[in-house]
Amino acid sequence: MTLSCLLLTESKKLSSELARVLPAGVDLMVLPHPETLPADSCPAIILVDCREEVGFSWQVLLPFLKENWNGSCPVIAICPREALGIVRRALQKGADNYLFTPLDKSETNRVIEQCLSGARATAAFDRGLPSDEILFTEGFCHLIGASEAMKEVYRQLLKVSAAESNVLLRGESGTGKELAARALHDLGRRSGKPFVPVNCGAIPRDLLESELFGYVKGAFTGAVGDRIGRVEMADGGTVFLDEIGDMEPLLQVKILRLLQERTIEPLGWRKEPKKVDVRIVSATNRDLEKDIADKRFREDLFYRLNVVSITLPPLRERSGDLEGLAEFFLRSFNADFDPHERVAGITPEAMWLLKSYNWPGNVRELENVIERAAVMKPGSWIMPLDLPEKIFRVEEEVVEAETGPVPAAMVTLPAGGLSLKSEVSRLEKELIAEALKRSHGVKEQAARLLQINRTTLIEKIRRNQLEEELS
Repeated sequence: MTLSCLLLTESKKLSSELARVLPAGVDLMVLPHPETLPADSCPAIILVDCREEVGFSWQVLLPFLKENWNGSCPVIAICPREALGIVRRALQKGADNYLFTPLDKSETNRVIEQCLSGARATAAFDRGLPSDEILFTEGFCHLIGASEAMKEVYRQLLKVSAAESNVLLRGESGTGKELAARALHDLGRRSGKPFVPVNCGAIPRDLLESELFGYVKGAFTGAVGDRIGRVEMADGGTVFLDEIGDMEPLLQVKILRLLQERTIEPLGWRKEPKKVDVRIVSATNRDLEKDIADKRFREDLFYRLNVVSITLPPLRERSGDLEGLAEFFLRSFNADFDPHERVAGITPEAMWLLKSYNWPGNVRELENVIERAAVMKPGSWIMPLDLPEKIFRVEEEVVEAETGPVPAAMVTLPAGGLSLKSEVSRLEKELIAEALKRSHGVKEQAARLLQINRTTLIEKIRRNQLEEELS
């Protein structure tokens, strides 16, 4: 089937140049403005001349295409060589990708095929997500959760997986960026090939280059033989560059060359660069835009990596997912225990505390907390006191935030005097009732708030006839 490509330009030189480098099976139409496009025409892809403001303004045209074509076909901006400011504005105003002039045939074919693959994938993945029950029991490519924030991530992964575009995964530590990278690999056409993760922040900086690109015998002291790097290991598959923001500027240049030329040179290599076929998925929890402004990260590399950006939401923004995640982790740990050692479940009071905590470590922190509690409570229930103190302590902060600090008791001594014993008994009863209310009836926690032993508290509850506070 022949596909049509629409080039919006007034430059005859550019249209001739594009005609020479287009992939086979793609017909070219050239117009100065999309309003002159015949009504029965339906281009598969649109390229916009963004080199200069002549005839029409591409800064007006790109938002027009985004609004009126409603994402029905991808848009590629054609920019002057290395004009990163123009690339940035073009992407901000609606372009899906970009090319530099003079046009390179292999690069043009690659970018157009990426965009067309993405468009085909969007149409092909017109299918619903699994039910919420499945998303909490089996998950989506090992990502667990059924909140709307996570479902949007799943939809983006489905759309992008079939394309070959570079993807930048963003989000806080512990949100599941490596799982998302594996999902992109497993859902795409490279699923039968290697998936090779590289944590750029965990490998010493002086070793990272050889880890990525390999070396030949004699390249440095101790190089007693050839060794292939992780990029070459992933040939045909996917390389996942985790914590890309921690990479040294000199190595960033080599990653940029890999993205542009699809070649590598191992340390000590003296031959033609090696060709590799890999998809690059990267991830960061840093503010790369700030790093660019501070000259710590290359802007041209950023735009190569950030063709598609997917943000993994923090756990505190995934309303409704925490209980399902906690139960999922508990089932996973129970599967490794003998039947008599399996944890019965999580009490409502403990679950309330889990939901009240802010989770700065996100899903990874929750998994660790549930594992610790499961190991410490074989054959029993996970209760509030089985949770780390930082989570147990949050209850007091939440109550105070919701109700305000408890005011000090205001005592007025009547002119005729009063019974000190009666007043002390009344105050004791009120304080115990308040402690039981704050602790949701959990005696261990109420006793801790009152700084007395649990057995003493039970006796005072009985003496003050406060059993109804627990019902």
